[in-house]
Amino acid sequence: MRRRFLLLCVVVVAGLTPVHTVLAQSAAGRPDAAAALKQGFGEVSGWITKAADMVPPDKYNYRPVATVRTYGELLGHIADGYNYFCGRAGGKKIEWSDAVSKGKTDKATIVAALKSATAGCAAAHDGPNAGSPPLLQNYGHTNLHYGNVITYMRMLGLVPPSS
Repeated sequence: MRRRFLLLCVVVVAGLTPVHTVLAQSAAGRPDAAAALKQGFGEVSGWITKAADMVPPDKYNYRPVATVRTYGELLGHIADGYNYFCGRAGGKKIEWSDAVSKGKTDKATIVAALKSATAGCAAAHDGPNAGSPPLLQNYGHTNLHYGNVITYMRMLGLVPPSS
């Protein structure tokens, strides 16, 4: 009970989830932090996937300055995060890997990797460790980098999916 309450507090205080999401109720009528986390991740990962689809293939090599990732590398990094955090929540003993972000970063490759990694996260949110710390870390990491995605899209003259 205490773990779920703390998770709920982190989600609300960090502003990671709209208030209506946090009001998801368990069968006992108490706020269900795992359900709120799943719904919040579904929302932000949906925006990430739509953003991946919206940007033209020739812009996947775009980077605002030489010291930051390209758009394709950024989305690859998000997929790497999904694989790591959601894999750990799913019981895998894995280490962080930059396999996606350091591999081919063309649109077709990245969109496929991102969709596969997103499906892995959806499974983790439905698994026995729903609401676990790795899923909360993934949610924070995804929101952090969605902010980067928004900036890149605006610099490319595109309107982000959450706008």
